[in-house]
Amino acid sequence: MKILNTLSLLSLAVIGSKAMKNISSKELVKDLTIGWSLGNTLDATCFETLDYNKNPIASETCWGNVKTTQELYYKLSDLGFNTFRIPTTWSGHFGDAPDYKINDQWMKRVREIVDYALNTGGYAILNIHHETWNHAFQKNLDSAKKILVAIWKQIAAEFADYDEHLIFEGMNEPRKVGDANEWNGGDYEGWSFVNEMNDLFVKTIRATGGNNALRHLMIPTYAACVMDNAVNNFKFPSGDDKVIVSLHSYSPYNFALNNGAGAISNFNDGSEIDWVMNIINSNFISKGIPVIIGEFGAMNRNNEDDRERWAEYYIKKATSLGIPCVIWDNGYFEGEGERFGLINRSTLQVVYPKLVNGLIKGLGNSIKTRTTVRKTTTTTSQSQPTNDNSCFSVNLGYSCCNGCEVVYTDSDGKWGVENGNWCGIKSSCNNASRSCWSERLGYPCCQSTSSVVYTDNDGKWGVENGNWCE
Repeated sequence: MKILNTLSLLSLAVIGSKAMKNISSKELVKDLTIGWSLGNTLDATCFETLDYNKNPIASETCWGNVKTTQELYYKLSDLGFNTFRIPTTWSGHFGDAPDYKINDQWMKRVREIVDYALNTGGYAILNIHHETWNHAFQKNLDSAKKILVAIWKQIAAEFADYDEHLIFEGMNEPRKVGDANEWNGGDYEGWSFVNEMNDLFVKTIRATGGNNALRHLMIPTYAACVMDNAVNNFKFPSGDDKVIVSLHSYSPYNFALNNGAGAISNFNDGSEIDWVMNIINSNFISKGIPVIIGEFGAMNRNNEDDRERWAEYYIKKATSLGIPCVIWDNGYFEGEGERFGLINRSTLQVVYPKLVNGLIKGLGNSIKTRTTVRKTTTTTSQSQPTNDNSCFSVNLGYSCCNGCEVVYTDSDGKWGVENGNWCGIKSSCNNASRSCWSERLGYPCCQSTSSVVYTDNDGKWGVENGNWCE
């Protein structure tokens, strides 16, 4: 009977759904290069200032970020990112027991943003984030289990026909909030809570059918931390090869995260990163257990050169072990808080191009050349690498850019990024004085065509070298 039930679940993963590859998570993570988190957006909470009943989706912008767009994800994809974590807080967006019904408008908006990420051809990670009901105390366990099952059943049903490019992450940083053990790796109470919730999450998703029988799932240690006591008391499920350990590591702490006494702005010592990677390797990677570092970053201290070196070092170490990393971007660039902003979501300008350069350099040869698919309501175009030899970068082994957007400048010249690869800016761009509205959306001006192939609310579009332009 057990064999028949398993076969039935696997058949449901194909019939009536998008074809889903039956591969292990260990194989899946090989296709993940560098990731980006939509921080302080769908995870934002403004319970005291918003009427969630009046406007169920207003919380997306209540922490100061703009409404998320498809163009943002296309821009990130062009920079080389192919994994997109979508932190999502469901508290405030679901009803009372026993159903805990998720608001339809909120679910629709979450799905829209998941689709934005997947439209790039990359991967999306959807989770539950700043929740108020899953603090890791024994007294909360029974009620937390009921809510977790109800919420994840609804999410799983909503996305049941999505293929392996959508990953579910059971919890964010489950911990004993406000307790002395909150951030020090936990204690028996906290470890037991997290292990039970992880186990229930996996069983809940697997029981929902559709592609969820083969869905790749991420489960965290206590607080998603890499401390010895949290890692040593973590229980990884057996008999399921589609589960990934979710870890967070802002290392070195004083350089990356500390905003108080002891904080430093120079990166000269990678020993703390080495320690983190050694812990992950000895406890997971060496045992065939896949890992995604779902959050990492180093906040702005007006030290972009150091952050570039840090990013290259961090990613090179992780990549050597086969660990994909997802950088945290909360959209904040200045002030006294956590300044993890990377890209201006209004203008799509890369505010710290050297930091992006460090991330890409750290990947080495692991970054893949991709065909970028642009999805619109009526038409699709594909952008292919150019073979134009009329720029400095060809002699350095890089092709010329189709467009003229500069993201990095060094002694060799001006560089752009297209299809996840560095490319050289043509000399003709230096003489181009024309500007156009499409540049704010991440698309260049047309250089040699005036033919209109598509019109939408933004304006009239042309196509050059397989790229949209205005």
